[in-house]
Amino acid sequence: MKLFGYNLELRKATKQETSRIPAWSYSGGHAPLLSRSKPMLLSTVYRCVDLISDSVAVLPLKTYKLDGEGFKTEFKQHPAYSLLDLEPNEDMTRFVFFKTLMASVLLTGNGYAYIERDNKLNVSQLLYIPTNHVSIVWITDRNGIMRKRYQITGFKELVEPRDMLHVLNFSYDGIIGVSTLTHARQTLGIATSSEEHAAGFFTSGGMSGVLTVEGARLDKAQKDQIYATWEERIINHPNGIAVLEANMKYQPITINPKDAQLLESRQFNVVDLCRFFSVSPVKAFDLSKSSYSTVEATQLQYLTDTALAVITKIEQEINRKVFLPSERGSILAEFDTSAILRTDKGAQAAYWKDLSVIGAATPNEVRRENNLPRIENGDKAFVQVNVQTLDNAVKEIPAKNENNPKVSDTSVVSV
Repeated sequence: MKLFGYNLELRKATKQETSRIPAWSYSGGHAPLLSRSKPMLLSTVYRCVDLISDSVAVLPLKTYKLDGEGFKTEFKQHPAYSLLDLEPNEDMTRFVFFKTLMASVLLTGNGYAYIERDNKLNVSQLLYIPTNHVSIVWITDRNGIMRKRYQITGFKELVEPRDMLHVLNFSYDGIIGVSTLTHARQTLGIATSSEEHAAGFFTSGGMSGVLTVEGARLDKAQKDQIYATWEERIINHPNGIAVLEANMKYQPITINPKDAQLLESRQFNVVDLCRFFSVSPVKAFDLSKSSYSTVEATQLQYLTDTALAVITKIEQEINRKVFLPSERGSILAEFDTSAILRTDKGAQAAYWKDLSVIGAATPNEVRRENNLPRIENGDKAFVQVNVQTLDNAVKEIPAKNENNPKVSDTSVVSV
């Protein structure tokens, strides 16, 4: 079909096909343990994935209409507005959808969501699809050009790129993403071994050594029996008392955890894993070298170095696929990053004050964003009278002050 000058082939999955997507993820009982679950047992990996996915999920996603001069106005009447900001599909809120999508990006390298459209090609649902149910295939069109398509388990037809949100993690070719866990597999192996060693050390009560039997030569069966009895005693009563026969002697082999650098190794693993996720160790609750000033600086660094990149890649993928080709340049979706400042009242107050004194925000606009009721005469913007062009400041201010010495440099007028 042809729409707004574009040749579009409408490929829609049936309701029966899309309804199977949630069923693939959960079949009752316990959720399936996938290969990525073991790294998530490491507290540092869990914290980094949880932090980054939450940073995206908490942000409101607004749809805006742009005028000819580039000024934006919220476009609540657009069909995609409530879908993007409130309920992407009937099973998920915006928070759950983007948190799940970002967790998939970090753990598998790719995050997928099928774009379901109505008969007018407007988006009606965004359906999250687990990575293990999607594969990329290549077809040859009538002109002999290779084209990318997505094959989804249970779908009868291939899905075109415009109908699939595909958020990539780090990628070498721009086609498929690579999981952070893949690059960090060596560090993950060391970290897992450290955790298992620490668990074993505390399970055994730190007991390891040599048990000798004097005046007797034991065969293999006797040795195995003594070993099994001793091991069972340690596991079930790690801090208990062991009773030895008269001819038995226990010689402990003690290794101080500090001498074995167990603590230092675990500390290094935290820092190294944080590097892979572009997260400061302070954000992973490693407060060994932190202060209030470093925490504040770390928050700003995280927003600029980590969160902004993630937000940008999702925004661009949404803006180029969710909206119609005819809407490009006039309709766009953006995350409201000011939500990050909600818990920092000092930064929030300074932000709105700066906007108010230059006339960029009216008192009622400030009050609305802070959940305060409207006030009378609060729709006028205010500016300081001493804010003017440099040439006027040089020529006019001295003359005004001479004629009226009561004029204050901080006087405020409404405009």
